[in-house]
Amino acid sequence: MENSDSLWIQKNFLDSPDATLIVKGDKVVIINNAAQEIIRGLDIDVNYLIQLVQTNMAENNSATNNCFNCIVKETMHHNSVPINVMDKKQLQKLTFTLDYYVIDKDKNVYSIVIRNNATQDRLRNIEDNHDIVRKINRTQENERKKISEDLHDSVAQSVYSSIMTLNRMKSGDKDKDELISSVQDQLRGTLSDIKSLAVDVRPAVLDNFGLIAAIHALLKRMQPSTDIELDFVDRSGDLSGLSDDIKTTLYRIVQEATTNAIKHSKGETIVIMLVAHKNKITLDVIDDGVGFNMYTKKSYNGSSLGMINMNERVKSLNGFFLVDSKINEGTTITAEFPYESIKEPTKNEE
Repeated sequence: MENSDSLWIQKNFLDSPDATLIVKGDKVVIINNAAQEIIRGLDIDVNYLIQLVQTNMAENNSATNNCFNCIVKETMHHNSVPINVMDKKQLQKLTFTLDYYVIDKDKNVYSIVIRNNATQDRLRNIEDNHDIVRKINRTQENERKKISEDLHDSVAQSVYSSIMTLNRMKSGDKDKDELISSVQDQLRGTLSDIKSLAVDVRPAVLDNFGLIAAIHALLKRMQPSTDIELDFVDRSGDLSGLSDDIKTTLYRIVQEATTNAIKHSKGETIVIMLVAHKNKITLDVIDDGVGFNMYTKKSYNGSSLGMINMNERVKSLNGFFLVDSKINEGTTITAEFPYESIKEPTKNEE
């Protein structure tokens, strides 16, 4: 090997982000910058690290260490040793792993890589949090479904029965019959409110007929209450492979984002677009309204599924969430999920 090759190999080793030292016996042959930074910054005794690794090596190579996986261990060229280090400046315990790799068994040469587990711990915590959010949302939707069914099957039926009972009480007495009719009208209004509430809590159409039918039904119910035109563009194809959690989340985002746009956008049109691409599905809720300042207005309102909760809900399902708005240029809310569509997308969709 030429000297120039040795120089760039050595430079690459010294500048590597992996904190590494090469050891022969119990002596350090070379140590790179990342390892020196950790050892000096945390005041770690390098001889202590070597001792930990050598002890672990001895245990794994001991003839008296009878274990069912010894044969497997003998074929391994590396192993790991956990280590806890006290950060005296921050007054907190840090967790590292010493991964050691045998380079030359006969000459007892090996490398030690010091890995900070903080990143892995953070990723694990994020995934745990996402799992909690998924379970909470699933539980909430199940409870909503039960409440919706109870409202429709029990409360609504009781009100309807009361209307029928009052109808039978009419006797020909004008004043009495007018009073009964007035009570019936009030009960019919209550019955209508109960049915609307049952749909808002958990639409049966979502469970029985799917996401597309549920969005159509939602917009049909919303349209009479606003002068803003509500348009739905469906390019989703077959959604049979999409999970129930994602379908529910997409529906809730349409529900929340459209409601917010009706209340606050002051626009003329709201367009809901659901498009299946080659390896993802994308939902956009677009309005042509007044928009808002992204840096000063964090959410439209304090409802249960505001901007923050939409974001958390999407992220918990490994999705992507974005709010894009500018003053007088409208607002676009986007949710995107990985999805292998059965439908072949067009070139424009890719």
